[in-house]
Amino acid sequence: MPLCIEVDKKLAEMVIKELRSLKLLNEDYAIHRIGDRVLIPLKENAGSEITIGEFVFRVSACEVPERRRTRIKLPSLDVLGDVVIIRENVLGYWDPLELVEAIRQVYPRIKAIWVKELTIEEYRKPVLKLLWGEEKRDVFVKEHGLLFKVRLGEVYYNPRLSEEHHRIALLVNPGEVVVDLFSGIGGFAVHAVSQKPCLVVANDVNPIAYDLLLENIALNKKKLKGTIIPLNMDARDIPSVLREQSADRLIADLPMWSTEFTRVYSEVVKPGGVLHLYRLSRDAEVLREELMSVFQDWRLLTCRLVMEYAPRAGIFRCDLVKPKDV
Repeated sequence: MPLCIEVDKKLAEMVIKELRSLKLLNEDYAIHRIGDRVLIPLKENAGSEITIGEFVFRVSACEVPERRRTRIKLPSLDVLGDVVIIRENVLGYWDPLELVEAIRQVYPRIKAIWVKELTIEEYRKPVLKLLWGEEKRDVFVKEHGLLFKVRLGEVYYNPRLSEEHHRIALLVNPGEVVVDLFSGIGGFAVHAVSQKPCLVVANDVNPIAYDLLLENIALNKKKLKGTIIPLNMDARDIPSVLREQSADRLIADLPMWSTEFTRVYSEVVKPGGVLHLYRLSRDAEVLREELMSVFQDWRLLTCRLVMEYAPRAGIFRCDLVKPKDV
């Protein structure tokens, strides 16, 4: 049986607000009105008396109904720290006010809800519109114990790649030289050097992503076992600053255009090295045929679906090995 205090209905709103701020309100039970009196359920640590302002209320056992907890079905969304991002098409079948209320019930601590309207090709930057809350742009997200700063609307970041960042990091061998050609804020790079003593050359053409990469290296400095060399340049120019065929592994996470950089892959990856190529496709077998025609001398190990992108389309990671006689 829960504990309660009994208050006059005229004081109920003020008392409930104060109890909630003191974290003494028991949300598992419903507030129950009997005539002009209101029973307010309390948590077990409330004590024997509650003093609020000039009023003292005696705590006692009571009979109040449990709250009915209904499961709220939300549309697909992304949670980045204390911010939620939804796709614009969701507003086609959800009333905005009802959607905000539903999201806040499930995520009561969020400070903003953004709508992603589209993605600008240059830098893969999302165009965002504020639906509710404060115009919060800088957020912090955690991935497997690592902390990343993200600037919404200025850089590409997808929280659904967290597991993929970690998965690739586990494939890296100690002492490897890894090139992350389209690094963004450093997801693959920071994960890799947090797992293994390796060298990662992390590049991104977006200057804001580069600045955040520097911050994220600093944020995780104590957890890094290897070294990250950050670069801010066009990926096509990377061969001019690296020793030819020096990379044991190259990560090419640019799904829409990753096959346009084959010259860079050939010049940077050493014979026997691995290319992790991310590609948008509707069919794994069609994708394999495409890559076999583009990378005629490379050995295609596997293509696996990393995440859904749109109805009947997904982002695949294909692992290719450069032939040793090239």
